[in-house]
Amino acid sequence: MAAPQWRISTDRREAARVALAAGADQLHLDFGGAHRGPLLSDPGELRAAEAIAGDIPVPVLAVNHVNDIGLAHEHGVANPAAVALLERALDCARRLGVRVLHVPGFRRSLPVTDALRAGTVDALRVLCRQAAAAGLTLAYESPLGPADSLALARSVDHPALRLVLDTGNLLDAGEDPLRFAGLVGAAGLLLPDLHVKDPAHATDGVGPTPGTVFDALPGLLRHSGARSVLVENDYHHSPTRLRTDIALCRTAVGLSHAKEER
Repeated sequence: MAAPQWRISTDRREAARVALAAGADQLHLDFGGAHRGPLLSDPGELRAAEAIAGDIPVPVLAVNHVNDIGLAHEHGVANPAAVALLERALDCARRLGVRVLHVPGFRRSLPVTDALRAGTVDALRVLCRQAAAAGLTLAYESPLGPADSLALARSVDHPALRLVLDTGNLLDAGEDPLRFAGLVGAAGLLLPDLHVKDPAHATDGVGPTPGTVFDALPGLLRHSGARSVLVENDYHHSPTRLRTDIALCRTAVGLSHAKEER
Protein backbone atom coordinates (compact mmCIF):
# COMPACT_ATOMS: atom_id res chain seq x y z
CA MET A 1 0.00 0.00 0.00
CA ALA A 2 1.33 3.41 -1.00
CA ALA A 3 0.68 6.87 0.43
CA PRO A 4 0.94 10.18 -1.50
CA GLN A 5 3.28 12.72 0.05
CA TRP A 6 1.42 15.62 -1.62
CA ARG A 7 -1.82 14.62 0.15
CA ILE A 8 -0.14 14.48 3.56
CA SER A 9 2.37 17.33 3.83
CA THR A 10 4.60 19.53 1.67
CA ASP A 11 7.36 18.52 4.11
CA ARG A 12 8.56 15.24 2.58
CA ARG A 13 10.19 14.00 5.79
CA GLU A 14 7.02 14.65 7.80
CA ALA A 15 4.94 12.91 5.13
CA ALA A 16 7.21 9.87 5.32
CA ARG A 17 6.85 9.76 9.10
CA VAL A 18 3.05 9.93 8.89
CA ALA A 19 2.91 7.33 6.08
CA LEU A 20 5.02 4.84 8.01
CA ALA A 21 3.00 5.37 11.19
CA ALA A 22 -0.22 4.71 9.22
CA GLY A 23 1.10 1.41 7.88
CA ALA A 24 2.09 2.38 4.33
CA ASP A 25 4.64 0.19 2.54
CA GLN A 26 5.59 2.84 -0.02
CA LEU A 27 5.59 6.62 -0.44
CA HIS A 28 5.01 8.45 -3.72
CA LEU A 29 6.90 11.75 -3.72
CA ASP A 30 5.99 15.00 -5.46
CA PHE A 31 8.50 17.14 -7.38
CA GLY A 32 7.15 20.27 -5.71
CA GLY A 33 6.58 23.83 -6.80
CA ALA A 34 3.68 26.32 -6.76
CA HIS A 35 2.42 25.84 -3.19
CA ARG A 36 3.33 22.12 -3.37
CA GLY A 37 6.52 22.45 -1.36
CA PRO A 38 10.16 22.99 -2.32
CA LEU A 39 11.42 21.75 -5.67
CA LEU A 40 13.10 18.37 -5.50
CA SER A 41 15.76 19.62 -7.91
CA ASP A 42 17.23 21.68 -5.04
CA PRO A 43 20.35 19.72 -4.01
CA GLY A 44 19.45 19.76 -0.32
CA GLU A 45 15.91 18.57 -0.99
CA LEU A 46 17.17 15.79 -3.24
CA ARG A 47 19.62 14.59 -0.57
CA ALA A 48 16.78 14.57 1.96
CA ALA A 49 14.59 12.57 -0.46
CA GLU A 50 17.40 10.04 -0.92
CA ALA A 51 17.47 9.62 2.87
CA ILE A 52 13.68 9.16 2.90
CA ALA A 53 13.98 6.44 0.26
CA GLY A 54 16.27 4.60 2.65
CA ASP A 55 13.46 4.45 5.22
CA ILE A 56 10.49 3.72 2.95
CA PRO A 57 10.51 2.63 -0.72
CA VAL A 58 9.77 5.43 -3.20
CA PRO A 59 8.60 3.84 -6.47
CA VAL A 60 6.98 6.92 -8.05
CA LEU A 61 7.84 10.58 -8.55
CA ALA A 62 4.81 12.72 -9.44
CA VAL A 63 5.08 16.11 -11.13
CA ASN A 64 1.81 17.72 -10.10
CA HIS A 65 3.25 21.20 -10.77
CA VAL A 66 2.73 20.55 -14.48
CA ASN A 67 -1.00 21.11 -13.83
CA ASP A 68 -0.14 24.70 -12.87
CA ILE A 69 1.78 25.56 -16.05
CA GLY A 70 0.15 23.42 -18.76
CA LEU A 71 1.67 20.51 -20.66
CA ALA A 72 0.67 21.86 -24.08
CA HIS A 73 -0.08 25.09 -25.93
CA GLU A 74 -3.39 25.90 -27.59
CA HIS A 75 -1.75 25.81 -31.03
CA GLY A 76 -1.03 22.11 -30.72
CA VAL A 77 2.57 21.78 -29.54
CA ALA A 78 4.23 20.87 -26.25
CA ASN A 79 4.84 23.64 -23.74
CA PRO A 80 8.67 23.90 -23.54
CA ALA A 81 8.48 25.07 -19.92
CA ALA A 82 6.54 21.94 -18.94
CA VAL A 83 8.90 19.66 -20.86
CA ALA A 84 11.91 21.30 -19.19
CA LEU A 85 10.28 20.86 -15.78
CA LEU A 86 9.63 17.18 -16.47
CA GLU A 87 13.18 16.66 -17.71
CA ARG A 88 14.45 18.06 -14.39
CA ALA A 89 12.09 15.72 -12.59
CA LEU A 90 13.36 12.81 -14.67
CA ASP A 91 16.90 13.57 -13.54
CA CYS A 92 15.70 13.49 -9.93
CA ALA A 93 13.88 10.23 -10.55
CA ARG A 94 17.12 8.68 -11.80
CA ARG A 95 18.93 9.82 -8.66
CA LEU A 96 16.22 8.38 -6.42
CA GLY A 97 16.01 5.10 -8.30
CA VAL A 98 12.24 5.35 -8.79
CA ARG A 99 10.62 3.24 -11.50
CA VAL A 100 7.75 5.55 -12.57
CA LEU A 101 7.53 9.25 -13.48
CA HIS A 102 3.91 10.32 -13.03
CA VAL A 103 2.62 13.04 -15.40
CA PRO A 104 -0.89 14.39 -14.66
CA GLY A 105 -3.25 16.03 -17.14
CA PHE A 106 -5.56 18.26 -15.12
CA ARG A 107 -6.39 21.97 -14.81
CA ARG A 108 -4.06 23.81 -17.23
CA SER A 109 -2.84 20.46 -18.58
CA LEU A 110 -6.35 19.12 -19.23
CA PRO A 111 -6.45 18.01 -22.90
CA VAL A 112 -9.93 19.34 -23.68
CA THR A 113 -9.37 20.34 -27.34
CA ASP A 114 -7.86 18.60 -30.34
CA ALA A 115 -4.97 21.08 -30.29
CA LEU A 116 -4.22 20.50 -26.62
CA ARG A 117 -4.34 16.76 -27.17
CA ALA A 118 -1.89 17.08 -30.06
CA GLY A 119 0.43 19.14 -27.84
CA THR A 120 0.09 16.62 -25.03
CA VAL A 121 1.03 13.81 -27.44
CA ASP A 122 4.03 15.87 -28.56
CA ALA A 123 5.22 16.35 -24.97
CA LEU A 124 4.64 12.74 -23.92
CA ARG A 125 6.47 11.38 -26.96
CA VAL A 126 9.60 13.40 -26.11
CA LEU A 127 9.44 12.40 -22.45
CA CYS A 128 8.80 8.72 -23.21
CA ARG A 129 12.03 8.53 -25.19
CA GLN A 130 13.96 10.00 -22.28
CA ALA A 131 12.20 7.86 -19.69
CA ALA A 132 12.89 4.71 -21.68
CA ALA A 133 16.57 5.59 -21.94
CA ALA A 134 16.63 5.85 -18.14
CA GLY A 135 14.72 2.57 -17.69
CA LEU A 136 11.62 4.30 -16.35
CA THR A 137 7.91 4.07 -17.13
CA LEU A 138 6.04 7.28 -17.91
CA ALA A 139 2.59 7.15 -16.29
CA TYR A 140 -0.03 9.56 -17.66
CA GLU A 141 -3.20 10.36 -15.73
CA SER A 142 -6.20 12.40 -16.86
CA PRO A 143 -10.00 12.33 -16.50
CA LEU A 144 -10.38 11.16 -20.11
CA GLY A 145 -12.46 8.02 -20.59
CA PRO A 146 -10.97 4.79 -21.94
CA ALA A 147 -11.57 5.49 -25.64
CA ASP A 148 -10.02 8.97 -25.55
CA SER A 149 -7.19 7.81 -23.28
CA LEU A 150 -6.34 4.96 -25.64
CA ALA A 151 -6.48 7.24 -28.67
CA LEU A 152 -4.02 9.60 -26.99
CA ALA A 153 -1.68 6.78 -25.93
CA ARG A 154 -1.74 5.22 -29.40
CA SER A 155 -0.83 8.59 -30.90
CA VAL A 156 2.19 8.74 -28.58
CA ASP A 157 3.01 5.18 -29.67
CA HIS A 158 5.83 4.45 -27.24
CA PRO A 159 6.29 1.34 -25.06
CA ALA A 160 7.36 3.41 -22.04
CA LEU A 161 3.89 4.94 -21.70
CA ARG A 162 1.19 3.60 -19.38
CA LEU A 163 -2.20 5.03 -18.38
CA VAL A 164 -3.24 5.53 -14.76
CA LEU A 165 -6.59 4.41 -13.36
CA ASP A 166 -7.74 6.81 -10.65
CA THR A 167 -11.14 5.86 -9.28
CA GLY A 168 -12.08 9.30 -7.99
CA ASN A 169 -11.13 11.23 -11.11
CA LEU A 170 -12.89 8.78 -13.41
CA LEU A 171 -16.08 8.80 -11.33
CA ASP A 172 -16.05 12.61 -11.15
CA ALA A 173 -15.85 12.64 -14.97
CA GLY A 174 -18.78 10.23 -15.24
CA GLU A 175 -16.61 7.28 -16.28
CA ASP A 176 -16.73 3.68 -15.01
CA PRO A 177 -13.41 2.54 -13.46
CA LEU A 178 -14.21 -1.11 -14.25
CA ARG A 179 -14.76 -0.29 -17.92
CA PHE A 180 -11.54 1.74 -17.98
CA ALA A 181 -9.65 -1.18 -16.42
CA GLY A 182 -11.09 -3.64 -18.93
CA LEU A 183 -10.48 -1.65 -22.11
CA VAL A 184 -7.12 -0.12 -21.21
CA GLY A 185 -5.94 -3.38 -19.64
CA ALA A 186 -6.87 -5.34 -22.77
CA ALA A 187 -4.73 -2.94 -24.79
CA GLY A 188 -1.76 -3.63 -22.50
CA LEU A 189 -1.51 0.05 -21.52
CA LEU A 190 -2.81 0.04 -17.93
CA LEU A 191 -0.33 0.95 -15.20
CA PRO A 192 -0.67 -1.84 -12.60
CA ASP A 193 -0.80 0.71 -9.76
CA LEU A 194 -4.34 1.87 -8.96
CA HIS A 195 -5.12 5.26 -7.42
CA VAL A 196 -8.04 5.06 -4.99
CA LYS A 197 -9.94 8.03 -3.68
CA ASP A 198 -13.46 8.44 -2.36
CA PRO A 199 -14.37 11.51 -0.27
CA ALA A 200 -17.38 9.68 1.19
CA HIS A 201 -17.09 8.21 4.67
CA ALA A 202 -15.17 5.03 3.91
CA THR A 203 -16.14 2.70 6.74
CA ASP A 204 -18.94 1.99 9.18
CA GLY A 205 -16.42 0.67 11.70
CA VAL A 206 -16.78 -2.94 10.57
CA GLY A 207 -16.08 -2.88 6.84
CA PRO A 208 -16.20 -0.54 3.87
CA THR A 209 -19.36 1.52 3.54
CA PRO A 210 -21.62 0.05 0.83
CA GLY A 211 -21.53 2.04 -2.39
CA THR A 212 -18.09 3.53 -1.82
CA VAL A 213 -15.03 2.88 -3.96
CA PHE A 214 -13.55 0.82 -1.13
CA ASP A 215 -16.59 -1.46 -1.19
CA ALA A 216 -16.08 -2.07 -4.93
CA LEU A 217 -12.29 -2.33 -4.71
CA PRO A 218 -11.93 -6.16 -4.52
CA GLY A 219 -13.69 -6.53 -7.88
CA LEU A 220 -11.66 -3.72 -9.43
CA LEU A 221 -8.42 -5.31 -8.22
CA ARG A 222 -9.36 -8.63 -9.78
CA HIS A 223 -10.48 -6.99 -13.01
CA SER A 224 -7.41 -4.79 -13.40
CA GLY A 225 -4.68 -7.16 -12.25
CA ALA A 226 -3.25 -4.33 -10.15
CA ARG A 227 -0.04 -4.99 -8.23
CA SER A 228 -0.25 -2.02 -5.88
CA VAL A 229 -2.67 0.62 -4.62
CA LEU A 230 -2.13 4.30 -3.87
CA VAL A 231 -4.70 5.78 -1.46
CA GLU A 232 -5.25 9.40 -2.40
CA ASN A 233 -7.82 11.11 -0.24
CA ASP A 234 -6.87 14.38 1.46
CA TYR A 235 -4.89 13.55 4.59
CA HIS A 236 -3.59 17.04 5.43
CA HIS A 237 -6.25 17.58 8.07
CA SER A 238 -7.24 13.96 8.71
CA PRO A 239 -4.18 11.75 9.22
CA THR A 240 -6.36 9.09 10.87
CA ARG A 241 -8.19 8.69 7.55
CA LEU A 242 -4.91 7.54 6.01
CA ARG A 243 -4.65 4.60 8.42
CA THR A 244 -8.32 3.71 7.74
CA ASP A 245 -7.89 3.85 3.96
CA ILE A 246 -4.76 1.70 4.05
CA ALA A 247 -6.52 -0.87 6.24
CA LEU A 248 -9.52 -0.98 3.88
CA CYS A 249 -7.24 -1.52 0.89
CA ARG A 250 -5.40 -4.33 2.67
CA THR A 251 -8.76 -5.99 3.31
CA ALA A 252 -9.72 -5.52 -0.35
CA VAL A 253 -6.47 -7.08 -1.53
CA GLY A 254 -7.08 -10.06 0.72
CA LEU A 255 -10.63 -10.48 -0.57
CA SER A 256 -9.41 -10.20 -4.16
CA HIS A 257 -6.76 -12.88 -3.66
CA ALA A 258 -9.22 -15.16 -1.83
CA LYS A 259 -11.65 -14.99 -4.78
CA GLU A 260 -8.84 -15.85 -7.23
CA GLU A 261 -7.79 -18.90 -5.18
CA ARG A 262 -11.25 -20.43 -5.03
